[in-house]
Amino acid sequence: MNRIKTDNSLKQNEAYYRQLVQDANSIILRMDTQGKITFLNKFAQKFFGFTEKGMLGKSVIGTIVPVTDSAGRDLKIMIDDIVRNPGKYVSNENENMLRSGELVWISWTNKALPGKKGHTQEILCVGNDISKIKKAEELLKQMDKRKSAFVANVSHEFKNPLCSMRLSLDYLLAGSAGETNEQQKMLLKIAQKSTERLIRLVTDLLDLSKIEAGKMKLKKEEVRITALADEVIVGSGDEISKKHMILEKDFSESAGSVWADQDKLTEVIINLLSNAIKYTPDGGRITLGLSGTKKEVRFVIADSGPGIAKEDFCKLFDKFERLTAEKEEGTGLGLSITKDIIELHKGKIWVESELGKGSKFIFTLPRKCK
Repeated sequence: MNRIKTDNSLKQNEAYYRQLVQDANSIILRMDTQGKITFLNKFAQKFFGFTEKGMLGKSVIGTIVPVTDSAGRDLKIMIDDIVRNPGKYVSNENENMLRSGELVWISWTNKALPGKKGHTQEILCVGNDISKIKKAEELLKQMDKRKSAFVANVSHEFKNPLCSMRLSLDYLLAGSAGETNEQQKMLLKIAQKSTERLIRLVTDLLDLSKIEAGKMKLKKEEVRITALADEVIVGSGDEISKKHMILEKDFSESAGSVWADQDKLTEVIINLLSNAIKYTPDGGRITLGLSGTKKEVRFVIADSGPGIAKEDFCKLFDKFERLTAEKEEGTGLGLSITKDIIELHKGKIWVESELGKGSKFIFTLPRKCK
C-alpha cells in the first residue's frame, strides 16, 4: 500500500513539474547530443511558430538555429562543447530563426543531463529573447560611430585656424609686426595661452575619436626611453621653475630601448608629467623613475600632491571624469588617452596613491610588440 502511495505521489509531482515547465514564460527545450529536439514547451512552440509534434526528432540546426550565426560560429561545435561539460551550465547568445524566417537573438542557458551511466543523454536549454537589447546595442554603436565622426570632423575644422592664430600671436609677441607696449603684450599672452589650451583640447578630441574608431596607428621604432624622458623634462622646465619644484631623476641603464611609437610615447610622458606638475603644490617634489628587464620597461612618476582616494582609482582613466575642482584646466581626457596609448602598445598602467601622501603613476611596456 505504501509503495502504491509513493508511486502515485511521484507521478503527481512529475505531472506538477511538467506543467510548470509547460507554462513557463521562457523558451524551454530538450535535445539529444546530436541536436535533435525531444521536448518543446508551449511558450517555445508559440515563440518559434512550430508545434511540438512537428518538431520532435528534428535537429535544432537548420530549423530554429542557423548552421552558423552572424559571428560565424559553428552551432554544432557549440553543442559539442555543452556535451563535453556534463552537469555544468553553459551560457551563450546567438541568432535563432522563427518559422517565418525572421532572425532573433536569444540568450541561452544550457546544461547537459547525464544518463544512467553518467554519459550525456540530453541537453536542457532555457532561452530568453534579447532581440530588443541587441537592437538597442547596435543603435548605440551606430550613434557612437556618428558621434566620433562628428567630433573628428569638427576638430579638424578647428585645428587649422587655431594653428594659424597661434603663429600670428607668436609673430606679434616677437615684435615682427612692430613694437607692442606692456599692456598689449599682456593681452597677447592671454590670447596665446587660451589658443594653446584650445589646440590641446582639439588634439585630445582628435586622438579620442581615432582611438574609438580603431584608426589610431602606431609608427613603431626603437626608442631610447631615457633620452625621450629627458626631452620632455627639458620642455617642462619653465613650469617646474615657476612653481619652485624639485624634480629628481632615477634612471637606470637597464631601461635601455623599447619598440614603440615615439610621438605617442612622448604624449604619454607629457600627460603624466603635466598632471604631476599641476597637482603638486609650489615647492613640492616630483620623481621620475625608469628601469627595465629583458621583457619590459617600467616608468614611474611620483609626486607630493594631495593624493587620491582608493575608491576613486577606477574613475581616473574614464573619459571626461574629473576628481578635482572644476577650476582645473584640461579636458579630462588626458589619462584616458594615455591608458589607450599604453594598451595599444600591449602595456599596462596603474596608480598607487594615498590621501595626503602623493601619487605614483606607473606603466610598463614590452620591449618588443608587433
